[in-house]
Amino acid sequence: MKKWLIIRTLFYITFIINIFFRYIDDLRNLIIFLFLLLFAIANDYFRLKGKLGDSSKKYYISTVISIAIGGILKFFASGYMEFYLYVLLAEIPWILNKKAVVGLYILDIFTIFSSTFLRLYLREGMSPMALIQEDYMALMLNILLIYFISVSTFSYVALVVERNKVLKLNEEIEELTITKERNRIAQEIHDDLGHKLVALSMNLDVMSNLIDKDVNKTKELLKKCQILTKDSMNSLRKAVYTLKERDLSQGLENAIVSLIDNIDNASNISIEYHVDDKVESMSFEKKTILYAIIREGLTNSIKHSKCSQINIDLQVKDKICLRIKDNGIGCSNFIKGNGLKGIEERINNINGSIEYITEEGKGFEILAILPM
Repeated sequence: MKKWLIIRTLFYITFIINIFFRYIDDLRNLIIFLFLLLFAIANDYFRLKGKLGDSSKKYYISTVISIAIGGILKFFASGYMEFYLYVLLAEIPWILNKKAVVGLYILDIFTIFSSTFLRLYLREGMSPMALIQEDYMALMLNILLIYFISVSTFSYVALVVERNKVLKLNEEIEELTITKERNRIAQEIHDDLGHKLVALSMNLDVMSNLIDKDVNKTKELLKKCQILTKDSMNSLRKAVYTLKERDLSQGLENAIVSLIDNIDNASNISIEYHVDDKVESMSFEKKTILYAIIREGLTNSIKHSKCSQINIDLQVKDKICLRIKDNGIGCSNFIKGNGLKGIEERINNINGSIEYITEEGKGFEILAILPM
């Protein structure tokens, strides 16, 4: 849109220069024509900048005024002023009301031809047939120019409209995905955490009855309660992590920075990262998977690798490539926890891949590839 405004401004400057040099020796007409042109430009500015309010009627009236002034300038000033009407012709298709587009478009095309023919007929005394015979090439060029502007502008508008529909549909899908995932997490909390808390409550009730009667049984129940409490804490932590993972409204890079800041506050490990700007245009699902991989990779490196340095590199080319590498002790083989298994399942669901590269004394590296 900015490029179009620049082009339009250049046209305005050309029109002003054209009138100035054509009527530099005719001060009266110079003042009149420049006033009309500047009035039309101001009218266009207020219309395009939305200064006329939200009224569609005012927008249509403003466009009609610009077409009328363009026709008057073409009739009296001639020169290149018909191109001002072509500029308006490229603006009209962007109006949402189809009836208004048709009406204004016909009015603009009628003004282009009528202003030319009336000028030659009334001011130069040529008959309609003589006009066509004398200047049929100019007529054909005008028709071709109108056809080119119409096809290119309407095609581009249709493309933009379809693109906006796709973007809106993607937003709706993202919202549905978020809602579905939150409902799933809520159900997990209800089923898993709720069950454990109920069992914990029952054990505590039994303990309160046995505490003075059977000390050994009470101790046994106490251990069960401790296990249930730890399991409940782990379940709750997992659910909170998953919900945080969904909170990417400020962008994936900001979420990664926040994650790193929290880790840096509790350790002496240096974490360096590079995140490609293109990643922010990826789908919500891919961004959440990438965030989950980074979180799990950082957690594993800090817990197990005894490293002092972690590097995160996220590149977007023909594929999305995430590499997380530490300089820790490495290992000859390792056991995948539930976190990594869950991530692998999610990556496989979108036809991605994940690889673990490690040797004793040579650190640990996660390489994840996601399709575009």
